[in-house]
Amino acid sequence: MLTPAQLAAQAFEQLRLPLPVPRHSPNVRLPDGRDATIVGENTWIWTDHSVWTPAARRVQVGPVWAEVTATPIGLSFTSGTGGSLSCSGPGTPYDRSAGLHAASPDCGFVYTRSSYGQPQDEATATWAIRWSVRWVGSDGAGEVGGDFPAMLSQASATFAVAEVQALRMNADIAQISGSGRE
Repeated sequence: MLTPAQLAAQAFEQLRLPLPVPRHSPNVRLPDGRDATIVGENTWIWTDHSVWTPAARRVQVGPVWAEVTATPIGLSFTSGTGGSLSCSGPGTPYDRSAGLHAASPDCGFVYTRSSYGQPQDEATATWAIRWSVRWVGSDGAGEVGGDFPAMLSQASATFAVAEVQALRMNADIAQISGSGRE
């Protein structure tokens, strides 16, 4: 007869974790149609919150059963140009009400160099969800349980990291230079 631990091992092998859905802001469109973010800007990093939910798999043979549950515990981001970060949750989707240059409250990254010189002048960034995995089961007489090693599910996105030149003009200077002639 199979034990709960053996059934838990089967359930662990059959468990399918949701993949992160890579999201970032700024997410601008270059003139050639490619997606891009900006060097030196606060880039908000997150995954779609619909994938940030426990995943479970149960296996039962007669009165013996085991259920494995994976719970998301962290999001990691590898930038594709050097640098990474770890966040304790799924990240916060960017909202314009936060302000144009605001930092993410919980999962942000600042690119320090462009993707120029990389294949197609783009970076391939990786989002990975880290999962804590536990199991419980019963042989019909009593419950048992334990832990499995942490798991990862990951997905990538490719986009340019662009440098942007901007001219900032002091409002007082603009007013002075514009007020002398009519």
